[in-house]
Amino acid sequence: MATPTDVTLRTACLTAAFCSVVAALYVAVAIEPAPVIVLFTSCAPLIAVGLWLQKDARRAGVGSIYDWGFFLWLFWPVVIPWYAFKTRGPSGWRLAAALLGLAVAPLITAYVFSVLLYGLAFLRDGTG
Repeated sequence: MATPTDVTLRTACLTAAFCSVVAALYVAVAIEPAPVIVLFTSCAPLIAVGLWLQKDARRAGVGSIYDWGFFLWLFWPVVIPWYAFKTRGPSGWRLAAALLGLAVAPLITAYVFSVLLYGLAFLRDGTG
């Protein structure tokens, strides 16, 4: 049974969605966010994914590494796919893609939104 402090995959999805909305809003109003906002929108989804992976690793019995969280934080682009394939087998690519997508969702959202706004401005005015 999950305790109230457990991080579920839904929590990671909501964190990534909230950070993506914040990033899109800052792109829409064309102002530079404060450094703490940039830090939050960049790191919060990765932390949520890491916390979920740490809980799932305990459940799956993979967390035999002494400091799983620190190892995950340093090498997350490698550890996430490794973990997904180790625990899910060949179908782990779906989990790996989903977790990596959640971790970088705000960055991708900000980039895509800025390209769209730039494209709309170019079509409207003829200049960027």
